[in-house]
Amino acid sequence: MLAAATCTAIPILVALAYFSWRGVRRELNSWRNGAGLTSIFIVSALWAIQATRWAVMSSNRDFAGFLGTDWTEIETFLPAFYAHAALPLAFGLKGVSRLQMLAAWLLLAVFYNTFWYT
Repeated sequence: MLAAATCTAIPILVALAYFSWRGVRRELNSWRNGAGLTSIFIVSALWAIQATRWAVMSSNRDFAGFLGTDWTEIETFLPAFYAHAALPLAFGLKGVSRLQMLAAWLLLAVFYNTFWYT
C-alpha cells in the first residue's frame, strides 16, 4: 500500500515542481537552473527504475535483477548514491518547486525502502 502511494505521488510532485520551476526559471542563475533540472532528472530516473523493477518483480517472482544474480546488490544499492546527490541539488530551485522536489526526494527514499528486503 505504501509502495503504491509513493509510486503514484512521486511523478505528480516532480511534474508539479517542473511546471512551477518553468514559471521562475528566468529569475534564477544558470547554475541554479542546472542544479534544479539535474535534481528533477535524477529523481525521475530513479523513480522510473524502481517502478519498472517493481512491475517486473510483481509479474515474475523469480526475478533476480536486470543485471543478473551476481549484480543484485549493486543494482539495489547503487541508485541510493545518486539519490543523495539529488537532495542538495534540489536546493537550487526556488519557492514551491523546491518544496515539491524535497517532498518527492523523501517519498523516493520511502519508495526504495519499501523494497529493502525483497
